[in-house]
Amino acid sequence: MRDLLEEAILGGELKPGERLRAEALAQRFGTSRTPIREALLQLEGQGLVEVEPNRGAVVRTFDRDDVLDLYEVRALLEPAAAARAAQRISAADIERLDELCADASVEEQIVNNEAFHRIILEAAGSPRLEVAMRAASGIPRAFRSVFWHDDRQRAESMLCHRRIVSAFRAGDSQLAEAVMRMHILGAVAFLEETWPNR
Repeated sequence: MRDLLEEAILGGELKPGERLRAEALAQRFGTSRTPIREALLQLEGQGLVEVEPNRGAVVRTFDRDDVLDLYEVRALLEPAAAARAAQRISAADIERLDELCADASVEEQIVNNEAFHRIILEAAGSPRLEVAMRAASGIPRAFRSVFWHDDRQRAESMLCHRRIVSAFRAGDSQLAEAVMRMHILGAVAFLEETWPNR
């Protein structure tokens, strides 16, 4: 249930500030209120939902500082995942990552980017790192898509993706870690440059 609600929030189906009523969500997802309540508490732990005692839950509204904080935490965690993955990733996963670097429409690249990072995290083989990354990657697609609609940022991201694939082919943990850090910090720099009303 958490995954369904998380996808609805990250995909923008449930909007920032929207009140989340357990009964309405239970009807919508064809379940009882208990799993909805449990999912909302889990999503609160991820920072996607704010639960107010005796008032219910609302989709969290993200501001510049929230998104910067998430990316800065990712810059700590995701390079470690890339370093671990460089020693564990399968040849099939490397080929899949390479395929995800192919030219595509912006919308396809947004989806491919999510798959790219997910494969690396899974290849790292650390359940604890997966839990930590889940909490740090709860950035609504509306924010993330801004990066992919900027030609310069999209080109930089794809270059980093290709270099990460090269590091994996070479089994080079240090290079994979360094490129992933550069990739995430590049997103932070772009956000700082482009966020309105800073």
